Amino acid sequence: MPNIQIKGGREPGRNELCPCGSKLKYKHCHGDPLKRAIVERVMAETMVRLIMQEKFKKGMICEHGVDINEHCKQCKIGE
Repeated sequence: MPNIQIKGGREPGRNELCPCGSKLKYKHCHGDPLKRAIVERVMAETMVRLIMQEKFKKGMICEHGVDINEHCKQCKIGE
């Protein structure tokens, strides 16, 4: 997750409100390394899913994620 824009160029204190506007303390929002890691993983998984959906819509892959120029055992594509 990219760092949030912080006004004044300094990172807020742990007990200050998070500058993202969530109304949570920084330590419970963008200042929590575990939550950051979880958000980064979810963002990456979501991006992969969205890319696969677009490729399927454009006819580049089958419903199982196999390129249309390759052999898909479930679809029988490429046989």
